[in-house]
Amino acid sequence: MTKYQPLAEHLAAQSVSELTLSFADVEKIIGETLPPTADRFKPFWANSRTKDGHPGRCWLEQGWRQVGLDQANRLVTFRRSDARPTESLESLEPVSTDTLYDLLREAGVSIDGWNEDFKSNPNFCYEWCFGSLTEGFVLCLWYSEFKINEDGWIYFDRNVRVEKEERSGIASNPEVDIKVRNRANTQARRGAALDDAIRESYERRLPVRVIVGAGKRPEGEERAERAAKVEKRYLDGQEWYVHSYDFSSGACVIVRGIEKPVDGNVDQTNTDDGPYDEVQKRAIKTRRGQAKFRRALLDAYRTRCAVTGSRIEELLEAAHIVPHSLVTDYNLRNGLLLRADIHTLFDLYLLSVDSRSIVHVAPQLRMTDYGKYNGSSLAVVPDRFTDAPGPDALDKHYSTYVEMQRQKKAVT
Repeated sequence: MTKYQPLAEHLAAQSVSELTLSFADVEKIIGETLPPTADRFKPFWANSRTKDGHPGRCWLEQGWRQVGLDQANRLVTFRRSDARPTESLESLEPVSTDTLYDLLREAGVSIDGWNEDFKSNPNFCYEWCFGSLTEGFVLCLWYSEFKINEDGWIYFDRNVRVEKEERSGIASNPEVDIKVRNRANTQARRGAALDDAIRESYERRLPVRVIVGAGKRPEGEERAERAAKVEKRYLDGQEWYVHSYDFSSGACVIVRGIEKPVDGNVDQTNTDDGPYDEVQKRAIKTRRGQAKFRRALLDAYRTRCAVTGSRIEELLEAAHIVPHSLVTDYNLRNGLLLRADIHTLFDLYLLSVDSRSIVHVAPQLRMTDYGKYNGSSLAVVPDRFTDAPGPDALDKHYSTYVEMQRQKKAVT
C-alpha cells in the first residue's frame, strides 16, 4: 500500500460527490508531510495511472478525480468520477487579460527564448499550441467553440486539420494576394502543429492543458485575410483529454476534466454460464488481460499494435510473451500490444518476434495477408527502453516458434 492509500480510502468513505481539502488536511490523513513537489508542480496532483507510487492512481481506483487545484492557497478539490460536472459553460468564459508568457510559465512549459520584459514576443505569442511530449501540450482554444452535452461534459470538437488544409489551399493559390497567401501559410503551419499535438496526446494518452481565449475572430475565408485578436485569456485549471481522434480525417473530441476510460477489466466469471452474448463479452474482457497491464501497454505503444500499427483500440489486446499459463508476469518487458488476430497467431506460435524485434510468420501463412509482416521490424516500439519487450522473453517465444515449425515440417 502506498502512503497515499489512506487519502483514497478517506475519499471513498465520503457521502458527498465533491470535496475540497487543504494540503494540511491531506497530510493529516496520510500521516506524513507532503513532498515539496506538491507545492511546486501541478503534475503531482494529476489524475495519473501511469507511474507507480503516483498518488493519482490511488484516488482514481476509488472512483475519484482531482478537479481543482489552488497551490497558492494549498487547496485541492476532488470529485467522484461518475458525478455530474458542476461548472456551466458560461463559467469558462475568459474575463482576465493574462499574457501567454505568464500562463505558459504557470503551466510548466518552457519559455526559453522569451524576453520577460517583452512578453508579447511575436516569435512565440501567436502560436496555437505550445509544449512537447515531455512537458505535455498546451492548446490555445477559443471559448466560443466549446460545447456541452446532456451529461454536463464540456468539450471541443473542431477539426483543426480541415482548417489547416483550407489555409494550405489559399497559400498555394497564385491568384490570391501575396500578403493573404503568406498569412494563410503561417496559419497552415500553426494548424499542423496543433493537429500534431492533439494526435500525439491521443496516441500516448496524455492530458493537455488549455488556454481559453476570447476576442475578435474572423470567420471562413476572412481568417486568412485578417488576423484574429485575443482580448481575454486564462489557463484552465482542469486538464483536458482527447477522447477520440480520426487519423484519416483529423476529427477529434477533447473533453474537459474527464479522462477517456480504458476497457479491459479482468472478468473471472465462468464463461460456461449465461446467454451467448454475455459469454462472448466476458471472454473478450478476459482475453484483453489484466486491466493495469493492458492500460500500461496502451500507453507504452501509443494505442497501436506493435506488429501492424493498427490504431483501433477496441481490437488491441495485452499479449504475454512468456504465456500467462506458465508464469504470472505483468511486467511490460513480458508484454506486447497486439491486434486481436495477431494475438491469436502469436499465442498459437504461427507468428513470433525475435530479440532483434523482427517479425516471423509461419510458412503456411506467408501467401496470406499476414505474409507481408514476415521479416519486417515491429511497427511500433515503446519510447522508454524499460517498457520495451525483453530480449530473453522474446527469445523464449521465438525458440518455441522455430521448434514448432520444425516439427510441422517433419510431419509433412
